Amino acid sequence: MHKSNPFCYFVIQNILEMKQIYIIAVLLVGLMASCKSDKKDTAEENKRMFQLEKVDEKSDLQRMQVSRINQSIECKGKKFQLTVERKPDESLPHVKSDMGRFIDNSISVKIARENGTTLFEKKFTKNDFAMHLPKKYLTRSVLEGLVFDDVRTAEKKEITLAASVSYPMTDFYIPFVLVVSQDGKLTISKDEDMGEMTFLEESKE
Repeated sequence: MHKSNPFCYFVIQNILEMKQIYIIAVLLVGLMASCKSDKKDTAEENKRMFQLEKVDEKSDLQRMQVSRINQSIECKGKKFQLTVERKPDESLPHVKSDMGRFIDNSISVKIARENGTTLFEKKFTKNDFAMHLPKKYLTRSVLEGLVFDDVRTAEKKEITLAASVSYPMTDFYIPFVLVVSQDGKLTISKDEDMGEMTFLEESKE
C-alpha cells in the first residue's frame, strides 16, 4: 500500500533510517560512557592499590600518599615505640619510568626506648640502598615502604625492619632487611630470601 504512494513510502523510509541512526548513536554514546567509566574505575583502583595521590595537572607528576605509623614493638623482652613516616620529597630528583613521572619518597624512622630516650633515628632515601641496586634501576625506582618485621625480630633478637625500592605502579621491587642493634647501630642488606628477580638482570645493562 505504501509503494502505491511514493511520497508516503519516501517519508516512512526516512523515518526508519533516522530511527536506526538514533539507535546507533545511543549505543555509541552508551559504549563511550562505559569505556570512560571503566577507565575512571581503573584509575581509581590504581590509586588505591599503589597509594597514589592525584596527578599534578601542571607538571604531570604523580606522588604517593603521606603515610604515618606509630606502633609499640618488642624485642628481647624490651618495649619500644616505632614511628615511620613516608612522604613525597620534593628535594629528591624526580623519577621517570614507563608509568610516568613521579616524586620520590623519603621515609623517617624513629625508635624510642620505653623511658622515652631515642635508640635510633634516621631519614631514609633510596640512595641508602644504592650499593645493592643496579644504576639503571636506581634512577627509575622509588623508595616505596618500610615496616616492622616481627618474625625476623623474634628470630634475630634484634629490631628488624623490611624496606622496598620499587618501580612505580608495578609489582617489581627489591626488598631489604634493616637491623637495628641494641646500641642503635644499623646494618642494611638485600633480602636474599626473596630470590633474584629476572627483570633485574635486564636493568643491569
